[in-house]
Amino acid sequence: MKLILLGAPGSGKGTVAEKLVRDFKLQHISMGELLRQEIKCQSALGRQIKETIEKGNLVPDHLAIEIVRVVIKDKNNYILDGFPRTAHQAKDILDLKINKVLYLEISAEEAVNRISGRRVCEKGTHTYHIKYISSKKKGICDIDGTKLIQRKDDQEAAVRERFKVYAEKTKPLVDFYKKEGLLARINAAKSPEEVYQEIKKALDLSKYS
Repeated sequence: MKLILLGAPGSGKGTVAEKLVRDFKLQHISMGELLRQEIKCQSALGRQIKETIEKGNLVPDHLAIEIVRVVIKDKNNYILDGFPRTAHQAKDILDLKINKVLYLEISAEEAVNRISGRRVCEKGTHTYHIKYISSKKKGICDIDGTKLIQRKDDQEAAVRERFKVYAEKTKPLVDFYKKEGLLARINAAKSPEEVYQEIKKALDLSKYS
Protein backbone atom coordinates (compact mmCIF):
# COMPACT_ATOMS: atom_id res chain seq x y z
CA MET A 1 0.00 0.00 0.00
CA LYS A 2 1.30 3.43 -0.98
CA LEU A 3 -0.27 6.45 0.71
CA ILE A 4 0.21 10.21 0.68
CA LEU A 5 -0.72 12.38 3.66
CA LEU A 6 -1.67 15.82 2.40
CA GLY A 7 -2.41 18.72 4.72
CA ALA A 8 -1.28 22.05 6.12
CA PRO A 9 1.15 22.37 9.03
CA GLY A 10 -0.65 21.28 12.19
CA SER A 11 -3.16 19.02 10.45
CA GLY A 12 -1.79 15.95 12.20
CA LYS A 13 0.03 14.11 9.43
CA GLY A 14 2.73 12.82 11.75
CA THR A 15 0.27 11.45 14.31
CA VAL A 16 -1.79 9.71 11.63
CA ALA A 17 1.33 8.23 10.08
CA GLU A 18 2.47 6.74 13.40
CA LYS A 19 -0.88 4.97 13.81
CA LEU A 20 -0.85 3.57 10.27
CA VAL A 21 2.74 2.38 10.66
CA ARG A 22 1.87 0.68 13.94
CA ASP A 23 -1.26 -1.05 12.65
CA PHE A 24 -0.35 -1.86 9.05
CA LYS A 25 3.46 -2.15 9.03
CA LEU A 26 4.01 0.69 6.57
CA GLN A 27 7.22 2.68 6.35
CA HIS A 28 6.78 6.31 7.35
CA ILE A 29 8.72 8.55 4.99
CA SER A 30 8.64 12.09 6.37
CA MET A 31 10.08 14.83 4.19
CA GLY A 32 10.60 16.93 7.30
CA GLU A 33 12.65 14.19 8.95
CA LEU A 34 14.71 13.59 5.81
CA LEU A 35 15.53 17.29 5.64
CA ARG A 36 16.38 17.46 9.35
CA GLN A 37 18.76 14.52 8.94
CA GLU A 38 20.55 16.46 6.21
CA ILE A 39 20.68 19.56 8.42
CA LYS A 40 22.13 17.51 11.28
CA CYS A 41 25.00 16.46 9.01
CA GLN A 42 25.91 20.19 8.78
CA SER A 43 26.75 19.89 5.12
CA ALA A 44 26.54 22.85 2.72
CA LEU A 45 23.24 21.44 1.51
CA GLY A 46 22.05 21.04 5.09
CA ARG A 47 22.83 24.68 5.89
CA GLN A 48 20.94 25.80 2.79
CA ILE A 49 17.93 23.67 3.77
CA LYS A 50 18.00 25.00 7.35
CA GLU A 51 17.96 28.62 6.18
CA THR A 52 15.07 27.93 3.81
CA ILE A 53 12.96 26.10 6.40
CA GLU A 54 13.50 28.66 9.15
CA LYS A 55 12.15 31.34 6.82
CA GLY A 56 9.01 29.25 6.38
CA ASN A 57 9.72 28.43 2.73
CA LEU A 58 9.70 25.12 0.86
CA VAL A 59 12.85 23.43 -0.46
CA PRO A 60 13.19 23.46 -4.29
CA ASP A 61 11.14 20.86 -6.18
CA HIS A 62 14.06 19.11 -7.84
CA LEU A 63 15.81 18.60 -4.52
CA ALA A 64 12.72 17.25 -2.73
CA ILE A 65 11.97 14.83 -5.57
CA GLU A 66 15.54 13.55 -5.68
CA ILE A 67 15.65 12.92 -1.93
CA VAL A 68 12.35 11.02 -1.90
CA ARG A 69 13.11 8.86 -4.95
CA VAL A 70 16.36 7.70 -3.38
CA VAL A 71 14.56 6.67 -0.18
CA ILE A 72 11.58 4.86 -1.76
CA LYS A 73 13.52 2.99 -4.44
CA ASP A 74 12.12 -0.57 -4.79
CA LYS A 75 9.69 -0.08 -1.85
CA ASN A 76 5.96 -0.89 -2.07
CA ASN A 77 4.55 -0.22 1.42
CA TYR A 78 4.98 3.32 2.67
CA ILE A 79 3.40 6.62 3.64
CA LEU A 80 4.69 9.87 2.18
CA ASP A 81 4.27 12.58 4.81
CA GLY A 82 4.93 16.19 3.77
CA PHE A 83 5.53 15.26 0.14
CA PRO A 84 4.54 16.16 -2.51
CA ARG A 85 3.97 19.84 -1.75
CA THR A 86 3.70 21.29 -5.25
CA ALA A 87 1.97 20.34 -8.50
CA HIS A 88 5.39 19.79 -10.09
CA GLN A 89 6.27 17.21 -7.44
CA ALA A 90 2.89 15.49 -7.71
CA LYS A 91 3.09 15.13 -11.49
CA ASP A 92 6.66 13.85 -11.29
CA ILE A 93 5.69 10.92 -9.03
CA LEU A 94 2.56 9.72 -10.85
CA ASP A 95 4.58 6.70 -11.95
CA LEU A 96 4.71 5.51 -8.31
CA LYS A 97 1.04 4.39 -8.55
CA ILE A 98 -0.12 5.81 -5.22
CA ASN A 99 -3.21 4.01 -3.83
CA LYS A 100 -4.80 6.87 -1.86
CA VAL A 101 -4.18 10.50 -0.93
CA LEU A 102 -5.51 11.42 2.52
CA TYR A 103 -6.27 15.16 2.71
CA LEU A 104 -6.38 16.37 6.32
CA GLU A 105 -8.43 19.60 6.31
CA ILE A 106 -7.81 22.25 8.97
CA SER A 107 -8.12 26.04 9.40
CA ALA A 108 -5.16 28.38 9.79
CA GLU A 109 -6.09 29.36 13.36
CA GLU A 110 -6.53 25.77 14.47
CA ALA A 111 -3.19 24.89 12.92
CA VAL A 112 -1.41 27.70 14.80
CA ASN A 113 -3.05 26.68 18.11
CA ARG A 114 -2.02 23.08 17.64
CA ILE A 115 1.55 23.74 16.60
CA SER A 116 2.23 26.13 19.47
CA GLY A 117 1.75 23.15 21.77
CA ARG A 118 3.58 20.57 19.68
CA ARG A 119 6.73 18.94 20.98
CA VAL A 120 9.04 16.44 19.29
CA CYS A 121 11.79 14.22 20.66
CA GLU A 122 15.36 15.33 20.07
CA LYS A 123 15.70 12.69 17.36
CA GLY A 124 12.74 14.30 15.57
CA THR A 125 10.99 10.95 15.20
CA HIS A 126 8.07 11.03 17.67
CA THR A 127 5.50 13.81 18.07
CA TYR A 128 3.52 14.89 21.15
CA HIS A 129 1.25 17.78 22.17
CA ILE A 130 1.03 19.46 25.56
CA LYS A 131 -2.79 19.29 25.40
CA TYR A 132 -3.76 16.40 23.12
CA ILE A 133 -0.94 13.82 23.20
CA SER A 134 1.19 14.11 26.32
CA SER A 135 4.10 11.85 27.20
CA LYS A 136 3.96 9.64 30.31
CA LYS A 137 6.89 11.52 31.83
CA LYS A 138 6.71 15.29 31.34
CA GLY A 139 9.22 16.51 28.78
CA ILE A 140 10.54 13.05 27.90
CA CYS A 141 9.76 10.88 24.86
CA ASP A 142 8.03 7.59 25.74
CA ILE A 143 9.77 5.76 22.89
CA ASP A 144 13.44 6.74 22.95
CA GLY A 145 13.77 8.61 26.26
CA THR A 146 15.13 11.81 24.73
CA LYS A 147 14.09 15.33 25.71
CA LEU A 148 10.98 16.83 24.10
CA ILE A 149 11.60 20.18 22.39
CA GLN A 150 9.79 22.85 20.37
CA ARG A 151 11.27 23.27 16.91
CA LYS A 152 12.10 26.81 15.79
CA ASP A 153 9.88 26.40 12.72
CA ASP A 154 6.95 25.60 15.07
CA GLN A 155 6.93 29.12 16.52
CA GLU A 156 3.88 31.21 15.57
CA ALA A 157 5.48 33.57 13.02
CA ALA A 158 7.07 30.68 11.12
CA VAL A 159 3.85 28.66 11.30
CA ARG A 160 1.78 31.45 9.76
CA GLU A 161 4.31 31.86 6.96
CA ARG A 162 4.31 28.10 6.36
CA PHE A 163 0.50 28.09 6.19
CA LYS A 164 0.59 30.96 3.68
CA VAL A 165 3.07 29.06 1.51
CA TYR A 166 0.90 25.96 1.83
CA ALA A 167 -2.19 27.83 0.64
CA GLU A 168 -0.36 29.23 -2.35
CA LYS A 169 1.57 26.18 -3.53
CA THR A 170 0.26 22.99 -1.93
CA LYS A 171 -3.51 23.34 -1.64
CA PRO A 172 -3.95 23.09 -5.44
CA LEU A 173 -2.87 19.46 -5.04
CA VAL A 174 -6.32 18.77 -3.61
CA ASP A 175 -7.89 19.47 -7.01
CA PHE A 176 -5.11 17.57 -8.78
CA TYR A 177 -5.60 14.38 -6.78
CA LYS A 178 -9.38 14.73 -6.86
CA LYS A 179 -9.22 14.62 -10.66
CA GLU A 180 -6.96 11.57 -10.41
CA GLY A 181 -9.62 9.85 -8.30
CA LEU A 182 -7.23 9.35 -5.37
CA LEU A 183 -8.41 11.96 -2.85
CA ALA A 184 -10.11 11.22 0.48
CA ARG A 185 -11.11 14.30 2.53
CA ILE A 186 -10.63 13.94 6.29
CA ASN A 187 -11.85 16.42 8.92
CA ALA A 188 -8.60 16.98 10.82
CA ALA A 189 -10.23 19.34 13.35
CA LYS A 190 -11.55 16.30 15.24
CA SER A 191 -9.66 14.47 17.98
CA PRO A 192 -6.74 12.26 16.89
CA GLU A 193 -8.73 9.06 17.45
CA GLU A 194 -11.78 10.36 15.55
CA VAL A 195 -9.52 11.40 12.67
CA TYR A 196 -7.92 7.96 12.57
CA GLN A 197 -11.28 6.19 12.55
CA GLU A 198 -12.37 8.37 9.63
CA ILE A 199 -9.19 7.47 7.77
CA LYS A 200 -9.71 3.74 8.27
CA LYS A 201 -13.20 4.10 6.82
CA ALA A 202 -11.75 5.89 3.79
CA LEU A 203 -9.27 3.09 3.11
CA ASP A 204 -10.19 -0.42 2.00
CA LEU A 205 -7.50 -1.92 4.16
CA SER A 206 -8.70 -5.48 3.60
CA LYS A 207 -6.95 -5.32 0.22
CA TYR A 208 -3.59 -4.95 1.94
CA SER A 209 -3.94 -7.18 5.00
